[in-house]
Amino acid sequence: MRYRALRIVATVYRVIGWIIIVIGVLGTCASSVAAVALPSYVGGQFGYRAGAGVSVIQAVIILVIGLLYTGLIGVTLLAIAEGIYVFLDIEENTREIARRIKQLPGVTAPPAATPE
Repeated sequence: MRYRALRIVATVYRVIGWIIIVIGVLGTCASSVAAVALPSYVGGQFGYRAGAGVSVIQAVIILVIGLLYTGLIGVTLLAIAEGIYVFLDIEENTREIARRIKQLPGVTAPPAATPE
């Protein structure tokens, strides 16, 4: 297997991308719920009125923006990983085609390129 380091890098990007997507979705949902419920609860515990927190519309906006941002970052990392895998596959296919062409009867290898 050639280019082992690139395969490792692509795998790391893929794993980090999925981790960011999962944690981002869970964190965004939790922060939206907490934005509605938590400020009034915490304020009451410390003896002052913090109000009712944010409105449901504001929480939905937090949710949508958070999910879009999480998706953008996560999908970007997954796309980088897939791009690396595509280049590795192209290299493997090109090498295999060159090997098969050399095996054809009557085909000789082209002369090596000389630097100018």
